[in-house]
Amino acid sequence: MMSDFLTDEEQAERLKRWWEQNGTSLIIGVVLAVAAVVGWRYYQGYVQDRADAASDLFASYVAARNEAASTEDQLALIDTEFEGSGYHVFTLLYRADDEIEAQDWEEALALLERAVQLADVDTLKDIARYRVAKVLYQLDRLDDCEAQLAAIRSSGLEALVAVLSGDVFVARGDIERARIAYQSGIDAARRDPANPVLGVELMELKLASLVDESQ
Repeated sequence: MMSDFLTDEEQAERLKRWWEQNGTSLIIGVVLAVAAVVGWRYYQGYVQDRADAASDLFASYVAARNEAASTEDQLALIDTEFEGSGYHVFTLLYRADDEIEAQDWEEALALLERAVQLADVDTLKDIARYRVAKVLYQLDRLDDCEAQLAAIRSSGLEALVAVLSGDVFVARGDIERARIAYQSGIDAARRDPANPVLGVELMELKLASLVDESQ
C-alpha cells in the first residue's frame, strides 16, 4: 500500500488531517453509543423497580383488605402512581366485589366499566366485561347485559356467558332460548376440565327447572 512508503512525518500529517475531519463525529458516535447502553440499562432498572413497587403495594392492599383494615392509602397510591396497570385493574375488580356485597350496584358498575376501559389484556378485559354484564342483569338492564356478553371473545368464559345469557332469556320469558343457552353452557363446562363439578350441577338445575315449568 502507498502508506507503507510514507515517512513517519507524512503518516502523522495524514492522521492529523483525518482526525480533524472525522474526530468530532467519531467522538459523538462513541458518546451516543455509550449513552444508549447506559440509558437502556437505566430504563430496564427503572421499569423493574416500578414493577416491584407496584407488586409490593398491591400485596399490601390485598393483605389489608383481607384483614378488614383500611386500604385508603394503598388505593390512593395505586390510582395515582400505577394508573392503568394490571394491579390497578385488579384493585378495581376487588373494589367492585365490595360494592356488590353492599348491593351498591351503580358504584360496582362504575368500577367495573373503568376496569374494562383500562385492561390491556384481552382475557382480563373480558372477565371485567362479564362482571359488568352480571351487574347490568341485576339492574334489569337486559339489552345492555346482552351487548356486553356479545362482546366477550376470550376462551374459558363460554360456559359463564352461556348461562348468564340463559338467565336473560328467562327474565324475558323466552324459555326455549334459555334452554338452549343453558345446555350450551353445560356442554362448554364439560369440555373444560377447569370448570368445577358444582358449576355444572348448578347449570343442570337451571335447565331442569325450565323442563319442570314447561310440563
